[in-house]
Amino acid sequence: MAACLVWMVLGVTGAVAQLDLDCAAPERARALIEYARLSEIEQVEDIHRDALDKALANCPKGQGRQACRAEQQRQADLEWERTLAEIKARYDKMQKDFAETCRASIALAGRRPTEVF
Repeated sequence: MAACLVWMVLGVTGAVAQLDLDCAAPERARALIEYARLSEIEQVEDIHRDALDKALANCPKGQGRQACRAEQQRQADLEWERTLAEIKARYDKMQKDFAETCRASIALAGRRPTEVF
């Protein structure tokens, strides 16, 4: 499960690095970052769900099945929470970095910001 998530996150991260963020249109840039965040969460959620289904299917029949399923669910929930926190932190940082970059470019140009970043 973790290997699939790593490749998925790397692929999405590469796509995020190519976002066209423009300080002249900060609302659009923030919306684009939010859209990318939600898209990544949805994609990773699908992978997570598939991996959990496979893990649950591997639990033995009969005695111990319920304990196996509970443990697989617990591990999957922990992995999901960790992955979700990483995604949120990455996009929060992206929003913050965008705002700082725009403030710096405005300061270098000697202009007053017309919008709060």
